[in-house]
Amino acid sequence: MKKLLLLALATCFAFSIAAAQTPGYFLTYGNQDGSDLSVGLDADIEVAVWYASPAGNDADSVNFCHIPLASDDLYITARNGGTFGYPFTDWDDVSFLGASPDNSLPGWTYQGILGFADLGGGPNPFLNTGGATWQVATHMMHTTADPAYLNMTVVAFASGDQGAPNNGITFGLQDGVTIVTPLETFSSLFFSPNQDPEWTDYPSGTVMADAGLEVCFFLAGTDADEDELTISEVTSYGTVTEYDDAPGAATATFCATFGSAGTYVVSFELNDGSVGVVIDVTVDVTEIALGIDCPGAFPGGEVLVPVSLETGVFEMGGFEVLVGWDNTALTLLEVIPAERIDYGSEYFHVNLNDGCQDCPNINSARVVWISDINNGVPHSPAPAGGDPVFYLRFSVDASLPFGMLIPIEFITNDYTDNTISDESGYIFWHPVLNSGCVTIVDPESYKGDPNMNCYYYEIGDAVLVARRLIEGYGVWGENADNCHGLPGGTDDDALQESAGDLNNNGVVDIADLVTFINIINGNINPPKLDPATSAASITMPNVIGDNMEVSISSGLEVGGVLLSINHNGIELGAPIAANGMDVRAHDADGVMHVVVYSLDGHSLPAGTSTLFTLPVISNNSGSIEFAEASVSDTYGRLLETSASLVAPLPTEFAVAPNYPNPFNAKTLISFALPVASDVNVSIYNLTGQLVESMSGRYEAGAHSITWDASNVSSGVYFYKVSAGEFNQTMKMTLLK
Repeated sequence: MKKLLLLALATCFAFSIAAAQTPGYFLTYGNQDGSDLSVGLDADIEVAVWYASPAGNDADSVNFCHIPLASDDLYITARNGGTFGYPFTDWDDVSFLGASPDNSLPGWTYQGILGFADLGGGPNPFLNTGGATWQVATHMMHTTADPAYLNMTVVAFASGDQGAPNNGITFGLQDGVTIVTPLETFSSLFFSPNQDPEWTDYPSGTVMADAGLEVCFFLAGTDADEDELTISEVTSYGTVTEYDDAPGAATATFCATFGSAGTYVVSFELNDGSVGVVIDVTVDVTEIALGIDCPGAFPGGEVLVPVSLETGVFEMGGFEVLVGWDNTALTLLEVIPAERIDYGSEYFHVNLNDGCQDCPNINSARVVWISDINNGVPHSPAPAGGDPVFYLRFSVDASLPFGMLIPIEFITNDYTDNTISDESGYIFWHPVLNSGCVTIVDPESYKGDPNMNCYYYEIGDAVLVARRLIEGYGVWGENADNCHGLPGGTDDDALQESAGDLNNNGVVDIADLVTFINIINGNINPPKLDPATSAASITMPNVIGDNMEVSISSGLEVGGVLLSINHNGIELGAPIAANGMDVRAHDADGVMHVVVYSLDGHSLPAGTSTLFTLPVISNNSGSIEFAEASVSDTYGRLLETSASLVAPLPTEFAVAPNYPNPFNAKTLISFALPVASDVNVSIYNLTGQLVESMSGRYEAGAHSITWDASNVSSGVYFYKVSAGEFNQTMKMTLLK
């Protein structure tokens, strides 16, 4: 009788919600498709909460939700909270409420979820699935132990009663006023006499493997019903060898060989004849490879070239490696075993020039290593990983030109060349071969950048030089970057030593550190580098006001600016930094020296930017003018720089002749705007064809953009500047 009453109440309650439900909103409890939940007696179960909302409904931004689920106490004996899925995991407040009797369904208990997306700390993700279905939460429950319900399907869930208006499932939208009520679907419970099998052993983390070599791991599962179990692979990467140890138990070994590097997901099923439970195991496969680095070297200097072996999880017992190089450019001084193989191993031998006798101007070295070759004290194999196994130390011909690349290549004359073996001697492997090189570099081009990050004369360079004086040569190469374009980066000590040797006496000393500090503090100018192929212009109003805004227009990203400003008869305040840059100034005898830089690695973008604002404290009929100006890009190259006083903000649109004109590769196109405008600059050839178009939003004032014509041919071109109703076309000449 109770069951019939409860079914009637559940039906009426669900109908009342359905009648008021908001179209397009859905909640499902249990299986996503609404099918029966198969459960066991006296078992922990999970009741998923699935949510869907209308596609394209931008208003579906739920700020408050209350999701109570009622469950029949005949079938559910405990409610243990649960877990949350996206987006609840990112909400400011979301929690399971304590289980309480349901006022509308006697003999039932409800447990609610209460959440707020944004309590002031947002914005946070909202419940807007766009027509998809999300699993937003999971109720953890425990079933009855009464055997009377075996093989029965029961209605165990319904909407809970909050005992307040808007009973049941409600969502408050972000506007704080609108309430939506989704249509609900509840899975029934089927009390199955069968208990699901459970996995007891499988790799829980990522399994590491080597390409082309077999990898194996162990699997095991049990079944409380003592059903006969099978373990099988759902995917098709390898082979499962299965062993049945006892009733209700199964063990297996999976073995596979993955031919190429990558991440593989291997799926396995544990099946008791009625239910299959699937788990996924991730296998990360590494390619076994021999590789040669590409360090930089000076003409007439020496270079250490690492030869590395990537083996993933494979431990080596020995290798035979054959390399060759141009003997007119490089002379081998020695082959040095790396720490990875030099742990008391018993055999390391080098044969010179026996691998490429018929190759003109090619010398070679055959390097053979074995970890353990006698029956005495055993020596460990080389550890897995990708570290170097030996180094080639070369002297470099002094006549080589800068920028030259000298190949160092693996040579394969027969089947045994460039092979490795495990410690057993039964695994014999041909790794992938990645040849390398030596790049001939100009030490002067790196002067001022010993940390090799392509920011010249910055605070990091000074810190590294100070460490070099205190700690010695070992600081070089710790974290040298590859921004200079060397094929394999560089950790060449000599290159970094030369980059820090500002006074060119052959060694980094205290004078170099003092020079770095003075350059960074703006006390002295950095050494002149070759100008970059771009120009920069600095401007300041020619009418003296309370605050003078100093601006820069540049065709390249700007790393720093040095200015000297004469201001006889005018008292100036300290410059006020702009655009995230740092400003340091020294003012004496009517001349203010200003350095704009950034210790944090910031820069000013190409185009027009404010450098700083210069307060005017008093003006006794004085004058102001630029005395000196220099601009560096982010690579430490000095730009062609001009500095001038300009009129205040323009009162009309204007376009200036491009500079330079004629030009080679790059030219600066300048224009003035009385108001902020969307500007388009179009480049046309003599036949009227559009060559390039550049556009952007610009504030009122003078602006410049750079046209890079590297990819077009010489000739006459026209550029048209458009801003609102204003248009002006001018001619320019490209000469290459």
